Amino acid sequence: MTGGLMTGRPWRRDADVAVVGSGAAGISVALTAAAAGLRVLVVTKDLVGGATPLAQGGLAAALGAGDTPWAHVSDTLIAGAGLSEPQVVQALADGAPGAIGWLTGLGARLETRDLRLEGGHSARRIVHSGDDATGAEAHRALLSALLASGIEILDRTVALDLLQNDMNEGIDRAGISTGARAVTGTAAANAAPAGAPARELIPARSVAGLAAGYIGADGRLAPGVISARAVVIAAGGLGQAFGTTSNPAGATGDGIAIAARAGAVIRDLEFVQFHPTVLWLPGASGQCPLITEALRGAGAVLRDLAGTPLMAGQDPRGDLAPRDIVAARMAAVIAAGDAGHVWLDATGLGRDLLENGFPTVTAACRKHGIDPVTTMIPVAPGAHYSCGGIRADLDGRTSLPGLYAAGEAASTGVQGANRLASNSVTEAIIAGRRTGAAIASALMSTHASDASLASTQASVLSESPNRGKIADRRELAQAMSRYAGVMRDADGLAELLRVIGIPGGIPGPAAGDVPGSNAPMSPIEAGKSANEPGRLELEDIEAANLRTVSLLIAAGARRRAESRGCHRRRDATETAARPWHTLARWDGRELVISEEEL
Repeated sequence: MTGGLMTGRPWRRDADVAVVGSGAAGISVALTAAAAGLRVLVVTKDLVGGATPLAQGGLAAALGAGDTPWAHVSDTLIAGAGLSEPQVVQALADGAPGAIGWLTGLGARLETRDLRLEGGHSARRIVHSGDDATGAEAHRALLSALLASGIEILDRTVALDLLQNDMNEGIDRAGISTGARAVTGTAAANAAPAGAPARELIPARSVAGLAAGYIGADGRLAPGVISARAVVIAAGGLGQAFGTTSNPAGATGDGIAIAARAGAVIRDLEFVQFHPTVLWLPGASGQCPLITEALRGAGAVLRDLAGTPLMAGQDPRGDLAPRDIVAARMAAVIAAGDAGHVWLDATGLGRDLLENGFPTVTAACRKHGIDPVTTMIPVAPGAHYSCGGIRADLDGRTSLPGLYAAGEAASTGVQGANRLASNSVTEAIIAGRRTGAAIASALMSTHASDASLASTQASVLSESPNRGKIADRRELAQAMSRYAGVMRDADGLAELLRVIGIPGGIPGPAAGDVPGSNAPMSPIEAGKSANEPGRLELEDIEAANLRTVSLLIAAGARRRAESRGCHRRRDATETAARPWHTLARWDGRELVISEEEL
C-alpha cells in the first residue's frame, strides 16, 4: 500500500478524493465516494490504530422501547449547553438507526436490543459490542470493507499541508487549479473587541491536494505530493496536546492544524471534553487507559478520598450527569487534596459483570495491579474529545472550496459546548457517508481540469530550512493541562500563550489586531532538521501541529470570558445569556479571532 515511497525521490499520487484519516469518519467517506465511482486515496499515519478502535461505550441511537429521536435530540441539546444546532442534531438522531443498520450490513456485530445507559442520556440507547469494545468492532468491520474495496491506501503517511491555488487562477467549478501551492506562514494572534461583529471570512484560495510524507522506520519522512479534486480531513484527535489523555500517541491535531494554516475557519476549539474517568497512574503522562462511562451506567459510584459519594447533592443526575459537570466537580475535589485522583467504586457490581460485561476495563486495571472486583479504581479527568474543529456542515463542506471535514475534526453543530456520550461514532458514520455522497454529487457534475502540480512539488520539497522555536512537546503538554485543562483563568491562559510562543499573550477585549510570534506555522518549515537541510522528521511535524492547535485552544479560551459546557473559567463562572461561537481564521498574516452569535 505504500510501496515505492521510500525511493529517495519525491513521489506523487493523483486521485479524485484524498481522505486524511482512517477512523470511522474517514473510512465512511472513502467507501461512499468510491461506491459512486470516484478514485479515492486514503492517507493515514496508522491504518489499524487511531481513536475509533479505542471507543468503549458505543453508538447512541433511539432504538429502545419508549425512546424517540426527539428524546435523543433533547439530551444532546442539553449537553451541548446552547451551542448545538437543533436542526443538525435532529439529522443526527433521525439518521442514527440507519447508521447502525449500515454498520451491521458491513458485518459489525452490534447489540441493538440490550441497550446501555450513559451519562446525560434519559433512556437506554447505547448500542454496544463486546460489552466495552464497540469501537474495535465497528473499526474491524469498516477496515475489512475498506481493504476489500480496492481503494488505494497510503499507510504510515502523514499529511503535511494543503495545496492551494489563488481564486483568480484557472479554477473549474470543482475547485481545481492550474497553479496550486503549499501554504506557509507565521503564527500570530488577534483579539477584536468583545461583542464586535465577526469579520467576513471569505476564503482566498481553494484546495487542490496536499503535501504528505511517508514515515520511515527511523521517523524520517519521504515527502511527496497528492493532487486531488477534493480533500477530506477526517483526522481530528488532539488529545496529545495535554499531559494526560485517552487518545493514542498519533492524536497530535494534524488535520485541524493543516486546515487552520490553509485559512479554513476553525470554530469553538476551546471546548475540549475531559473524560471524567481516565485511569490515574502515579507519574503517568500521554495516553492512559479509559474507564468507560458505561461502568457508572451499570452502578459504579464516584467517591472522594474519604469514600463519600462525589456527586451527591451536586446534580440530580448524580454520577450520570453530563461529562463537563462531572469532570468539573472532580477537578475541584482533586485540587483541594494532594492525591491527584478520586475513586471509582465498582466493587458492588460483582465479579461476573466486571469480568464478562467489562473485560477491557477489568484487564486494563489488573495490568496495573488494581482489581476492580475488590478495590476502588483511582481516576482523574483526561483530555478525550475535541468538541470544536473545522467549521463544516453535516455534508462536510467547509469555508474553503475543495476542502471537506468529518468526524472529530469537524464542528458541525452536533457536539456544541459539550459532547453527549456515544454521539461521536454515530456522528462520524452519518457525516462520513453524507460527505462522501456530497463530494460525489459535486465532482460527478463537473469535469476535472488538467492541473499541473510540478511547481508545487518543487516549492514544497526544496524550501530552505527555517526552524522556529517550538516549545518542548512535554513542557507544552504540561502547560496545556495546567492552564487550559478542566479549569481555566485569564492569568493562566496568558502564561500558556507565552509558553506557546506568543509574547505577552493575547490582549484583552479592548485590544485590536496584534501580531504574535514569528515562529513558522508550517511543519514543512518547522520539521526540517537544522543539521541536515531538507530532512523532515515526524517528531518535529507533530510538535508543530500540537503547537498550532494549542494556540487555537488557548486563544479561544482566552477570548471566551464565560463558563459554558466543557470550558470552565474560575474568573468568569457565569454563562452568558446569549450564546456565541468563537471563530478563528489564519489570514496569511495573523490569527483573527472573532465571534458569531447564534
